[in-house]
Amino acid sequence: MNEKSNCCQSILVVEDDEDIRTAMIDMLETEGYHAQAATNGLEALDLLHKIPKPCLVLLDMMMPIMNGREFLDKVMVDSVLAPIPVLIVSAVADKTNTKGSVGFLKKPVDIDVVLKMVDKYCHGSSTQIDLRSEPEAQHPQG
Repeated sequence: MNEKSNCCQSILVVEDDEDIRTAMIDMLETEGYHAQAATNGLEALDLLHKIPKPCLVLLDMMMPIMNGREFLDKVMVDSVLAPIPVLIVSAVADKTNTKGSVGFLKKPVDIDVVLKMVDKYCHGSSTQIDLRSEPEAQHPQG
């Protein structure tokens, strides 16, 4: 396992598909991050009020109980949670439904792109990542 040296190593993965959630957690933990999971937006909100704030939330959009859009709407009006960056990782993400996020990656995702984004938000990587230059990564408008 690689150990990351900078301060924040915690990531919340919000994904209802067990296989995808497990793969994301395994990938992140292999890279030395501490990853926690929630299966829907409501569970994620509850968890975020109980745990130390993560450096990044990786969020699916299509989930039961509370979907990604509903989660983002709640986070955006919560002064404690709003500063936490949220990166959408979803097959249905586009510029029209990801307002409030730092950007989005369309599934299936390139693991290297995910790890670059995680590094940016969890370690303040000096490498600037322009989402527009990553073929799979995009930044929402507005």
